Amino acid sequence: MLAALPLLALPPLAHVPQYGCEHGCCHAAHEHSTSQVAYLKNSGGLELDVADLHTDADGEGEVVDFDFVFKEPYDTSTFSLYVGCGGCASQRPKHWDPTLTLPIDLPVHYQQAKFESFTQHAYYPLLAPGLRRQFDTRQLWNCSSPHFSLRLVKYDNATEDIVWGAVLGCEDLSCEKFTLLETILFPWYVMRNHGDVWNGAAWTLPVYAVAMALLLAFVLWWWWGGWLAFSVPHSVAFPRQLASMRLGAAAHWANLPCIVWVQSPRCTLYAIGVWAALVDLAETSHHAGIASAHVHVSDNGYVIFVFWMLFKLFFLLAAALPWAWAREVPEGKWRAYKFACTCGDWYDGLGFGSPFWACGQWCLFDLAIALAALFWFGVGFFVYPLAMGLAALLRAWEWLVPSPLPLAPGKCELYVTPEAQEADTSVGIPLPTLNLSTGGGS
Repeated sequence: MLAALPLLALPPLAHVPQYGCEHGCCHAAHEHSTSQVAYLKNSGGLELDVADLHTDADGEGEVVDFDFVFKEPYDTSTFSLYVGCGGCASQRPKHWDPTLTLPIDLPVHYQQAKFESFTQHAYYPLLAPGLRRQFDTRQLWNCSSPHFSLRLVKYDNATEDIVWGAVLGCEDLSCEKFTLLETILFPWYVMRNHGDVWNGAAWTLPVYAVAMALLLAFVLWWWWGGWLAFSVPHSVAFPRQLASMRLGAAAHWANLPCIVWVQSPRCTLYAIGVWAALVDLAETSHHAGIASAHVHVSDNGYVIFVFWMLFKLFFLLAAALPWAWAREVPEGKWRAYKFACTCGDWYDGLGFGSPFWACGQWCLFDLAIALAALFWFGVGFFVYPLAMGLAALLRAWEWLVPSPLPLAPGKCELYVTPEAQEADTSVGIPLPTLNLSTGGGS
């Protein structure tokens, strides 16, 4: 969670989005002080009801912050922009209201391209910051239309589609007002922006989904014993300890004596969470690369993006480590464990293989991770929070309802020898203090 703290201190770049509005005209989903953007193509716009604005010519009025952003620096002679009285769609022929204001003066050059950190796309603001991006609502005192709008009209001389966004709201933190549902839907916004709405590369998500599944399958086959990665051990000893006593194929965890491996739905859910986090990291990085072709490396959006990626790496570890500990520590070990604050022993205290990390009480942490992933910009495209939430519930069940321990195969006798107690630990991982004699095969 600490990786997320720098994000809170940086100016956010996310706006509440709207897509696919009828006739290319969006009605603002929120009042104008909320930062929001309507993603559009060619002629269209974003409108507000004049009745919702203070338009008294003799009163104080309101200031509406707005902006026009574009996917590419399109030729400004191929369109005009309007801000003020008039809507952008009606039942008239071609669904157009007449333009009731003069077009605004367009600058010769676009502003420097910006990088949107959370949805990974580049955009070109057209208007310079300041008064040019503010509208005084007192100018609407005699407006004959029920609507105020930001509007683009494409000319016939345009040779390509104009992909653009009509933006309302200021850039300050106070204008970022996502509802609970909008926060949950953030992965959907990311997929839309990565696809036909802006970046035009919707293929990346299915490709990386397959690629990361194959990569994970290879790693599990090579390192974690294939299907054994989805099982947990029932034993009187740690699998890693037992494996270090044996050589060659006999040291493979699947061939260890005195251990029964039981299929674990929780391990499967952790694997799905790891896969979803890997897909998210790979797909996000790809689209950051697409945007970097337009945006200079000095843009502040990259700084936020780096912290954002570190945050996603934290979520990856939050699924991978509980998965590893579930396979490292038998249930009988963590149930009987009494914590001792030590750091030098691999199998005790804060050591990596300590039963402390596998205790059932960590289900509360798993649940917190799932909720954070769901409500904090949707890490893992909906799949990660769902998998981690279910894993948390299963872990809670395992903690509260002990499972009957299966008998280990063969006859296992556990004893400690003086020679084992004096074993060398020069490899950095304590050698086992356990020797097992078996009968009946392994």
